[in-house]
Amino acid sequence: MSKIVLVTGASSGIGKVIADYLASQGHVVYGTSRSIKQEGLKFKALPMDVCDNNSVKAAIDHIIKENGKIDVVINNAGIGIAGGCEYLSLSDAEKVMSTNFIGVIRVCQAVLPSMRNNKSGLIINISSIASEMGLPYRSVYSSSKAAVDRYTEALRVETKKFGIKACCIQPGGIKTDISANRLFTPVPEGSPYKDSFERAYDAINKSVSKGLEPEVFGPLIESIMKADKVKRIYRVGKVTEKLSVIIKKIVPDHMFERIIAGFYKI
Repeated sequence: MSKIVLVTGASSGIGKVIADYLASQGHVVYGTSRSIKQEGLKFKALPMDVCDNNSVKAAIDHIIKENGKIDVVINNAGIGIAGGCEYLSLSDAEKVMSTNFIGVIRVCQAVLPSMRNNKSGLIINISSIASEMGLPYRSVYSSSKAAVDRYTEALRVETKKFGIKACCIQPGGIKTDISANRLFTPVPEGSPYKDSFERAYDAINKSVSKGLEPEVFGPLIESIMKADKVKRIYRVGKVTEKLSVIIKKIVPDHMFERIIAGFYKI
């Protein structure tokens, strides 16, 4: 059956691929971003800023007015950030948390009354394998995605009795333009962190450039849409990325930290 689907952050990357795929499968898909344009898109483009309450409400009200409901929400809008804990721009950190985490809450709060009244709905929040560990020089990004995970866990329990399902997808390194749009706080010249940051930042960019193709997400999301039981987390990444989550749970903290430091060459 065709579903009414909302995908945030659909102007590029994972969000655009997901929206294109679901539209090609016959679903009615609305893809949003702050300045999205309709030209050349398979799905319906709709401007929405997840950092603005009025913008979120207007977009969701528009979809519900046109279709009577929203069946599926995919909270994908997000931005990356890199920088040392000692130097991070607080305004950038606030922007990341507002987009990656508070934006998810805004969208969910706007759509939940309709889903609850319909006794049906699916919310898929795009998190990250980085949410499972505090990655060096990516502390705020890891924190924002960890917050999404915990919020989604609570959401699942609170809304289950209303027929609403919720889950997180945790991508590892994916070939997108997130590196080009990543917020960045440079480490000052002469800083004792300078060399390790540059090595770590190079490793961060390589994990994206050598990551999986974003096309894997469309079929996965459609399979979740069809599932009777929705799991809490779906991890998408290389074997080593998925394995890192398991390793963290079974080895002593100091050993796992040594592994992470070795990977990022710090």
